Amino acid sequence: MSIRSDYFKYLTHLGKTVTVRELFENPYVPDMIALRHDVDYDLDLAIEMSYWERESGIRSTYFLLHSAPYWNDLRFIEKCLQIQDFGHEIGLHLNILAEWMRCKVDNLASYLERLLASLRKSGIRVTGVSAHGDRLCYERQFVNYWCFSELRPSDPVIAESGISAEGIPVKEENFQIRYPESHRITRGDDNVFDLWSISMKGLGFDYDATHVPYDSYYTDSGGRWHRSPDPGNHILTSGRHQILMHPIYWRGPQKIYFFLSAARSGSKWLANFLEQATPLRARHEFTLNHRFVEGKLVPEKHTSAGFNDLIVQKVTVRELMIEARTWIDEIPGDYAEANVYLERFLPLMEEVFPDAMLIHLYRDPKDVARSIVNRDWYDTPEDCRHPVMEVDGWGNLTQFEKACWYVRKTNETLLRSCQYRIAFEKMVSDFEYLTKQLKLLDIPVFPRLAREEFSKKINVNVNSEFPNYNEWPEEYKAIFHSICDPINKVLGYETLCTMLTVDRGSVQPDRGMHDAGVSKEKKLHEVVLEIDFRDSRYDRYSTKDCEVRSVDDGIEIIPKIGKHAHFLLGGGTWGYLKKGEGWEPEIGYYYQGVLELEFCQDVSVQLFCLMYDASGSLVVKRSLGIIRHDALPFKFSFKVRSDARRFNIVVYVSKSDLPGRVKLRKACIEKVLLRDFPVKGNENRDSQRLV
Repeated sequence: MSIRSDYFKYLTHLGKTVTVRELFENPYVPDMIALRHDVDYDLDLAIEMSYWERESGIRSTYFLLHSAPYWNDLRFIEKCLQIQDFGHEIGLHLNILAEWMRCKVDNLASYLERLLASLRKSGIRVTGVSAHGDRLCYERQFVNYWCFSELRPSDPVIAESGISAEGIPVKEENFQIRYPESHRITRGDDNVFDLWSISMKGLGFDYDATHVPYDSYYTDSGGRWHRSPDPGNHILTSGRHQILMHPIYWRGPQKIYFFLSAARSGSKWLANFLEQATPLRARHEFTLNHRFVEGKLVPEKHTSAGFNDLIVQKVTVRELMIEARTWIDEIPGDYAEANVYLERFLPLMEEVFPDAMLIHLYRDPKDVARSIVNRDWYDTPEDCRHPVMEVDGWGNLTQFEKACWYVRKTNETLLRSCQYRIAFEKMVSDFEYLTKQLKLLDIPVFPRLAREEFSKKINVNVNSEFPNYNEWPEEYKAIFHSICDPINKVLGYETLCTMLTVDRGSVQPDRGMHDAGVSKEKKLHEVVLEIDFRDSRYDRYSTKDCEVRSVDDGIEIIPKIGKHAHFLLGGGTWGYLKKGEGWEPEIGYYYQGVLELEFCQDVSVQLFCLMYDASGSLVVKRSLGIIRHDALPFKFSFKVRSDARRFNIVVYVSKSDLPGRVKLRKACIEKVLLRDFPVKGNENRDSQRLV
């Protein structure tokens, strides 16, 4: 699940919510909570949020941004309809004046008419708007809803000055917009737009979100409740409330799923289904078949000819896995991969992907054996493309015997190693079963997007020379059962003697996962950095454009006026580390820490993690957050990219026209196994409130 667990605490706290349209339609109802989402970046994350809200009995409004890249998604209309199917409202996140200012639109009314006609023709009911806070709004001083005549106040100069681009009053001067006394705005080509000159009603709009009557307005703009109170700290049972929560700020830690199986068990079908019908980014046999070097993904097939040589090249396999992990880490949401080859490398997977969830995808062994024989597996004595099983006399076995041993050994290993399992036959025939099993894994299925994908047949065998089980000679049936009956019995398929009645369709934990070489030696937590800046002996740090001086209770950073200053805890420079500078990360861990500091004067402070390659050059700069007066000590967490060899922590102070100071007291960082990373999104959803 890509949604943070604390989001569900807010849903529990809110209780019953309505759409913004319902708040608009019921101006005299005294007690209502309208939940609203401005979808600035990620439509897929919004669909997932809409799914879990529906599961929690929540209704809300999703305002979609017409200038966002996702508007050109080939399945944009279907995704909008899916949100609507979940019981939510679709609105327009208006950025029309910003688009006009960028010379992308000239006739605003005609542009909006075409846009809305396309949506409404497809069955999307759009009657409301919310203004988008484009950065251009602050640079050129305008609010996007100033185009609508019905919203013009009697004195715009007074009423509209001092609001943010979102349309609400704000205290921070940097986010206050000044209304132009000319009642018009001008763009770079000297074209002029007269404000309040387009009719909302003429376009079929009934309301603008910030003009709907409410008693309290809450917004997480900027990723924090700093422009309004935190609704979680207030009892909302009385009054009319509008709450804006941007989906992008509620994305949770990434979850990684590997669906492992013997060949010919539906792995490609499942990967395609997950990619199209769920919020996951899904790939088929990605790991081991790509390089990810210097930010570029390069296909490089390793699981075909010469695969058996690859099995013994542990260093190469580890490098390929690390590169795959690096690419996966850059994906903003959850990831799934279906792969029939990774079963051979489970100890290395535990090292590089300790936080991944392993799911055993299995199919009737007799159908798998038949299919791989028809795919010409083991058709020559020196077949180097397919795995060699640890079976006595392997070289003297027939093609069919090798196929049977492959099916048995692979499934036995996966039964020991995977936490969950899913049956192929029910997966491809019973949509309700598949939906239920994926939900148990915290993977939501979107029914509207799944309909077409579920009925597709992918990678079907065209060769049927080797017949179905019923047509096998008795000798072949005897060979198959003598080899595969142990696994048939465990998985619930027909043995030579009887058909066992067991539930082979449910997703179950496997008690023996640590029998397959899973490491037990890694420590769960370990302190890797502990600095007391009150100890004057600590001198490993380095600085730029600031003065540092020791005081009784720490050290003070005093930026030079007009300069961006930074303080590097591990020494070195921003762009380069020498040997011994910074810290060396370890694969399989994330890092969490606390920074104790004090603002001596009003300055803007941000914390960064810098990551460096083997040569010491900077490859990644990752913000760990803006440090504010009201959130001290400052807590943070991060994961070092898998291909990075060293990292550094930097306190960054933005330039100012006035002298400022910040005092550092302590810094502590510990590493924690990724398997302990708090990824569950639904724990205690109904038992915790924020009041």
